[in-house]
Amino acid sequence: MRVASVDLGTNTFRLLVVDYGGKCQEIRPLHEERRVVRMGEGLAQKGRIVSQAQERALKALEDFRDTLETLKVEKVVAVATSVFREASNAQPFLLRAQEVLGAPIKVISGEEEARLTLKGALLGLDVLKGVLFDIGGGSTEYIRFQDHTPLKIISTSLGVVKLTETFLLHDPPTQEEMRMLWAYVRKEMEKVGERLGKDPWPLLGTAGTVTTLAAIDMGLSVYQHEKVHGYTLRKVRIEEMLSDFISLTRHERLRMPGLEEGREDLIIPGTVITLATMELWNQEVLRVSDLGLREGVLLDALGC
Repeated sequence: MRVASVDLGTNTFRLLVVDYGGKCQEIRPLHEERRVVRMGEGLAQKGRIVSQAQERALKALEDFRDTLETLKVEKVVAVATSVFREASNAQPFLLRAQEVLGAPIKVISGEEEARLTLKGALLGLDVLKGVLFDIGGGSTEYIRFQDHTPLKIISTSLGVVKLTETFLLHDPPTQEEMRMLWAYVRKEMEKVGERLGKDPWPLLGTAGTVTTLAAIDMGLSVYQHEKVHGYTLRKVRIEEMLSDFISLTRHERLRMPGLEEGREDLIIPGTVITLATMELWNQEVLRVSDLGLREGVLLDALGC
């Protein structure tokens, strides 16, 4: 049986197609792709999904639909996250999106997003306990877990698209903009610590920011999943990368091997969230997972 999952995120849409032999150990990845669509563009100011973001999204879904038809996929499970929980015009857009994709799309809560992300992120990693964080375009989720079981889950409003549009108005950002960004993120992280506890459990990061930091750290001009998944990032190196980011313009950042087009401005608030997370839990290193929500959605749908 050929099955696919689609993750409609605030910044990135992701597609995963697998062959499923009827047992959870018989799942074979067949195809994957992602598109940076930036659905959260203008959301912080206007409270709605702007027309240009809708056009980018529908084009990506058209391409996904072509892939699904070409590969003769029998079952599609699609979920939508932060921007679709908040935008005033999310529902009419999703009706159009479902027609284009040819499959129903379910808007999931932040807590459900975190649970499914944990299920996917731990695949192939020997991490028994820790705090998983998933930095997205519209929100960041934190999950304290042990033995693959979530103990506590929280969803925050720390999203890289929101933070970029709110704080980083110059290119490169000014010192005052960075000061305000850091102050806001640290204030929100204190709330996370109050709810999740501050005892120093190991950190596991997933999604675009941390995988991009890993790719840049390794100088990967061509992205390689097998090198990124399970990679260890050091805090001191992340601090060095942030210093480089804020000294360059967006265009100049794109020359850095490992930095994907569409993330050249978002990488700054994402890196600040990463460092603030490491500060909160007093960690000098973090592990990187290149898997997450779309894998978790698929495993959940198959009952794995």
